[in-house]
Amino acid sequence: MMNNWLTLYLKNLFFITADIAPYFLFGLLIAGFIKILLPKEKLSKHLGARNFGSIFKAAALGVPLPLCSCSVIPVAILLARHGAGLPAVVAFLVATPQTSIDALFITFGLFGVSFALVYALAALAAGIIAGTISFFLLKEPAVSLEKGFKNACCPSEKTTKTPLAVLRFAFIELMLDLNRPLLLGLLLAALLVTLLPPGFLGQKIPPGPIQYLFMLVAGIPLYMCSTGSLPLAYSFYLQGFSPGSLLVFLMSGPATNTTSLVIIRKLFGGKTFLVYALSLVGISLLAGILLDFSLTKFTFRPPQTEKEELSWFKVIAAVFLIGLMVFHFIKDRSPS
Repeated sequence: MMNNWLTLYLKNLFFITADIAPYFLFGLLIAGFIKILLPKEKLSKHLGARNFGSIFKAAALGVPLPLCSCSVIPVAILLARHGAGLPAVVAFLVATPQTSIDALFITFGLFGVSFALVYALAALAAGIIAGTISFFLLKEPAVSLEKGFKNACCPSEKTTKTPLAVLRFAFIELMLDLNRPLLLGLLLAALLVTLLPPGFLGQKIPPGPIQYLFMLVAGIPLYMCSTGSLPLAYSFYLQGFSPGSLLVFLMSGPATNTTSLVIIRKLFGGKTFLVYALSLVGISLLAGILLDFSLTKFTFRPPQTEKEELSWFKVIAAVFLIGLMVFHFIKDRSPS
């Protein structure tokens, strides 16, 4: 019995990994190009003015950037030190961790182009709204980066514009940041799919306010980047959760983990913290409700199961991704 359960679990884990792998790997590559073309110093030049243009730029630039909620904080502080206005910094803090270019490619692969587009626009709107609220309510604080403050998940800025630099950032530096959250998301997603029959949780937790609150409670305490959240969101989809509730989870979870909230409160002050947290929670709930009550009908493609055959392309991508995760797991545990 135990062997049968373990076999089924490993099959589900591999199939979910194979569904994600091609889009994730391509997203990593695109993220590498974005990183090389948009270093922090270039970003700060566009965000210095205290106006709505800088707020929009900050949110728009934050949506595709491959920064999780831990690595976005040092970047935001550095932008503030380089002259970016507080509204732009808040817009950047809110929009950036919700999604990234690699997460959007995975979203496209799992849920389709319409949901991926809504996801990106919702993250952009959240950043713009939070920045606008900051423009009217918050005063500029004296933000300083303490000497010796470093974040291990924030990669070095000493990069060169070469193909090798793109590959190194994408598959070494960025993958090192994403490895544990992605692995955790895959393991939890496979566990849910294996333990619970399709639609089980959706029957126990009816669509509407209860599903939205459930997704908030599930997402806020976890440290789960946008990429790592997607396999788990996929398993919730298989359980019958509505598209709007999935959007709530994907928007609120990656950006509101306990660690990032504490750091933002300490570095930027109580008022900025409240604008950040309430904007994320409020806008994610509003976006989820609007999505579920809109006239748009999302037809997510049916998931593959262990009874179906995977394409050779997905199998190769899955094997490569698994090898990459094992490599980084071993590297992370080995003494430096």
